[in-house]
Amino acid sequence: MKKIFFSILVLFFTIASTTVAAEFSADEIAMMGGNIGGKIYYKNSSIHRNESMGMIRIIKLPLIYQLFTNTKKYTVSNINDLANKNPMDNVSFDDMIKKNNMKKMGTATIQRFKCDIYEGNIKVNKNQPPMHMKIWYSKKLEYAIKTSMTLPAPMGTVSSHLENIKIGRQLDNLFKIPPGYSKVKSIEEAMGMGNMQMRMGPK
Repeated sequence: MKKIFFSILVLFFTIASTTVAAEFSADEIAMMGGNIGGKIYYKNSSIHRNESMGMIRIIKLPLIYQLFTNTKKYTVSNINDLANKNPMDNVSFDDMIKKNNMKKMGTATIQRFKCDIYEGNIKVNKNQPPMHMKIWYSKKLEYAIKTSMTLPAPMGTVSSHLENIKIGRQLDNLFKIPPGYSKVKSIEEAMGMGNMQMRMGPK
């Protein structure tokens, strides 16, 4: 269930097009049994930064950097290596629409941006059945301003949306590793779980 949870966060915070769009920043709110606040700095479909739940995710394709603010450690992954493990990684809007046969259901205006509404069943995790999803997609931003997904019980419906959208150039420093962070080999180590696993090992 935890893998599904983080896969959904990845999807909500990375649905973008493959075309050139306006640079912007915004607050990202995911609703999963409570509000989860985040932030996005979007330069283009290959370069953007998401902050949520004590983690900073810097995407500079083909590389993905995952930084943990409490430990000051980070990992580096190559999207080409992840593609066969998790179908949610490097999801583009265009590819997702085509692969899942999502249908355009109408239009709506959200946060002053006109959005096309798409709906259908998508594959979140290769080991899980498809889940129903609805997307409000802005062509101007080339990004999903709002999403809603129905998960298996007991999780129910989860959703996300952008607030305080500000169009403008995003500074290059946002997409660099901040001073004081050290690179490690695994997510567990980056999260500070290495010592805990050793203590819980065989006596």
